[in-house]
Amino acid sequence: MALRTMEGAAEVAFRDGIISADMLSEIAIVLNEGTRSRTTLAGTFTTPSGTLEESTATTTLYPPSWGWLGENIIRSRYNAPSGTQDEGNIIWNANNCSGVIDLGPLNIHFVCEDDDNKDVFFYNAQLQVNIAPTYNESDPLSVELVFHAQPDENGNVYRLGTGDLTHKSIWNPATEETEEVASS
Repeated sequence: MALRTMEGAAEVAFRDGIISADMLSEIAIVLNEGTRSRTTLAGTFTTPSGTLEESTATTTLYPPSWGWLGENIIRSRYNAPSGTQDEGNIIWNANNCSGVIDLGPLNIHFVCEDDDNKDVFFYNAQLQVNIAPTYNESDPLSVELVFHAQPDENGNVYRLGTGDLTHKSIWNPATEETEEVASS
């Protein structure tokens, strides 16, 4: 079997929804282990600490509207429409709590892969949304999404690769579970 590199269009599943590749720019993942240093008379020695210093996934999203962004991504700040209005809005209120409400599993998946062997999975991702749109003649409006990996109830923070070591599997955002891939 020839080895293939991990590349191609990727989608992001956050909670029970999918953000398709055509709405995203690059996805930058940073999973850095911390270090410990000790200075002695013989020099300074640095070793891995066994703790995470940073665990994030960052991407630029091109939302079709502010209402879509609220309904699908920033649910904790979204106000649904009523009456004849088609779209809701996002209101950032000084009395709101932090974005901890926008928390859930995150799975990054290459769209042409039929399993989760090349996926990156955060057990709990806390969402940070940076909104700084530029209105100009050449670029669509965009927002930056930063997903901060948080530990689950078992201490798991992230996974690289498959979610099932016994069967060919794939992440299902609708159920928020890893499921066996049906044989064809």
